[in-house]
Amino acid sequence: MNLLFDLKATQPNISGKRHGGGRYAEVIFFRMVELGIKFSCFYDSSKWINPDIKRICDERKISLYDVHNNTIEEIIKHNKIDRLYSAIPGTLAKLTCCEVIGTIHGLREFETPFDNYFYEYNNSFKVVLKFTLKKLLKKLYLHRKRKFYLDNYINSSFRFITVSEHSYYAFLSYFPELKEKKLKVFYSPNTSSFETNVRHEGNIERYFLLVSGNRWEKNNLRAIIAFDRLVSNGLIKDVRMKITGANADNFRYKVRNSASFDFLGYVSDEKLNDLYANAYLFIYPSLNEGFGYPPMEAMRYKVPVIASPFTSMAEICDSGALYFNPLQIEEIMGRMLMMMDEQRHAEYSQRGYEQYLKIRERQDKDLDLLIEYILK
Repeated sequence: MNLLFDLKATQPNISGKRHGGGRYAEVIFFRMVELGIKFSCFYDSSKWINPDIKRICDERKISLYDVHNNTIEEIIKHNKIDRLYSAIPGTLAKLTCCEVIGTIHGLREFETPFDNYFYEYNNSFKVVLKFTLKKLLKKLYLHRKRKFYLDNYINSSFRFITVSEHSYYAFLSYFPELKEKKLKVFYSPNTSSFETNVRHEGNIERYFLLVSGNRWEKNNLRAIIAFDRLVSNGLIKDVRMKITGANADNFRYKVRNSASFDFLGYVSDEKLNDLYANAYLFIYPSLNEGFGYPPMEAMRYKVPVIASPFTSMAEICDSGALYFNPLQIEEIMGRMLMMMDEQRHAEYSQRGYEQYLKIRERQDKDLDLLIEYILK
């Protein structure tokens, strides 16, 4: 079989330079190389690509086709491709010139509430208009989305998998047509395999960590406001909040205690890993996740986690995290204060680590089962 792997999925998209779907695809790519599987790839030469991927393709002589030189259809036909795999298939699912397998991580368009806090983010007029129209025409928007899924993913030859039990049952709930199609679940692979940072015990600086700060569906602004209020009220002292993926001007809300915040913008993988490793508390108020990598990244360093229980989060974090209503700022404030208690902090440090080990075991098993499924 002649397999074509979508490396374009690993490249920057509207979610940012480094995003969950891209890291997911990278892990699969590296594991397939490690197993000695023969395949070719395509990518977009106009965008950043992980240098390690490019180096491995050069060293292993893996064919790497540029979508700027030929269309996907031309690449498939010229190279007699039998099957294509994509971690973010999108319109690739429509292809009929070869078999297509892809991963659909979840149903964010259907599950995520049209949260009015979206308007507290400094988005462009075009983005705000698009969101507002979706909100006002919700029934029509969801009807069209449902038709897209039915035409491209469900009532077609496209084969897809998903990444959590939550996503599996969400698909069945929204698309009962899938009951006849045996949808497979393979947990998202662990993204920590190649990272070696260690937690610095006795770290002097205590800080709370938020990631993907500029993405409204990650709901970080409510956590920022919660922390800001706690500082103003004198309920938290000698603790900072660090936010990656955002600058202060990404929000309409202006923090009152700016000296207690570090808006870090984009950070490298190495820097992000170090931030996870040495945080006092990780906060994840996300409104929607297909799987939810970030809490696992914190738990492996025994960093306690407080999180939203929405969508897949309760499944992945289980009893390893302390949960809050992500739409209630006061409840987020309360959970932050609860985790300042030393005994509870130590308890959730251990709980989280045990949960990480449990999930990691399934991730490692499912990664090879996923590759087996792609190849069979």
